[in-house]
Amino acid sequence: MAKTAAYDDIVENLQNRAWMYFLLAAIVFASVFYIAPDIIEWLSDRLLPEDATLIYLSPAEYLILKMRVAGYAAISATAMIAMIHIWRIIRSRSMLPEISFTNLVLIFVIAIVLFSMGMLYSLELMLPTVLEYLQNDAAQAGLETTYSLSAFYHFVFLLTFSLGITFQLPLVTTLMLRLELTTTDQLAQYRSHLVVVFFIMAALITPPDVISQFLLAVPLMVLYEISIIIGKFTT
Repeated sequence: MAKTAAYDDIVENLQNRAWMYFLLAAIVFASVFYIAPDIIEWLSDRLLPEDATLIYLSPAEYLILKMRVAGYAAISATAMIAMIHIWRIIRSRSMLPEISFTNLVLIFVIAIVLFSMGMLYSLELMLPTVLEYLQNDAAQAGLETTYSLSAFYHFVFLLTFSLGITFQLPLVTTLMLRLELTTTDQLAQYRSHLVVVFFIMAALITPPDVISQFLLAVPLMVLYEISIIIGKFTT
């Protein structure tokens, strides 16, 4: 009954704030849509291999791409605010241990920093390496590399967002340790199992080549080890 009441409380609060979420989403969408051409051009200049070209295959493809960029930004901003509200509701019902406002802000900042690190890793190392490898592989087969706008940027956004999420691993494991949901000994014990899980995740997210899978799985393994080390000093 307590869980059902908490769920109803969360839904009711989110419904009451729906106008605020829609307003925030609209503001972020309009702002990012305005600068979307600059973002698209910057990503193309930075990531598109030298001998590759971009084409659009339908009249509205470029417009849809700009809307997609703005939509991702609007959904991300709204989701973060909604998660803060949900956390406050859960905490107010004493469903989780008390966490001060300062610590909550710190968690939020750390999450943003980790997400930014994941995006930076994707844009600076993983995507340039993978795209160059795939382009060279096609060139060796005598093929010209031509991407559609939708396919190229979907690939870029998917990997970048995935890296941003997976880089939250140290924060998630630290919170699990602080909430006493697990221990550092248990994390170390299941290390070998999680290595397999990381490579399976990498195979599902990345293209079917070994390089991109290693570029995703190896950082996860490193972050997991860092999480265990941090846990030993903070718990």
